[in-house]
Amino acid sequence: MSARLAQEVPMWRPVSVVALAVALTAASATPAPLSAQRSREPAAFGISGGLSLPTGDLKRDLSTGYSVAGHLLSRQGTVKGLRFRIDASFDRWAYAQDASVSYRSVGAIVNAHYRIGESAGGQRIVYLLGGLGVFNDKAADGPSGTDTGMQMGAGVDVKLAGLATFVEAKYVNVFAANRNLIRIPLTVGVRF
Repeated sequence: MSARLAQEVPMWRPVSVVALAVALTAASATPAPLSAQRSREPAAFGISGGLSLPTGDLKRDLSTGYSVAGHLLSRQGTVKGLRFRIDASFDRWAYAQDASVSYRSVGAIVNAHYRIGESAGGQRIVYLLGGLGVFNDKAADGPSGTDTGMQMGAGVDVKLAGLATFVEAKYVNVFAANRNLIRIPLTVGVRF
């Protein structure tokens, strides 16, 4: 692993500001009525994939990579618009200086998923999400480490050709020893 990745990067202040902004937005938003057909199903399974953009220390050593994930989204909530989602993710990047060497991260995250708006007919639904999880990161030529982390982001559910598709952007920060491993996954997916 690169020595630059081992340097401490204080990221609590930007993370706190973003977390506060997401919390205030979610608290002040009033979601539209729930779609009747969605409320009958207890959960939905989803898959997604796309780009994973390394930032901070990761950006200095890694090139843009990819992200794939599986999702389990509850459809029922006790608070209008609030659901819970479990994500299992896999991200991989190549080192900028040597594309044959890679760095990967596997994560399991529990999220709050809050609907902030719905178009007429439920064709588009805008949502915020945020959660905590556990991540295992490993450089191809080094040991792995398991650390806690968080993610927050926003997405849009879109009915497309009869499929429940979505587009999502997330900020993921893994709190590794003496550093933060930050990335921004930009993904598209489908729910069943």
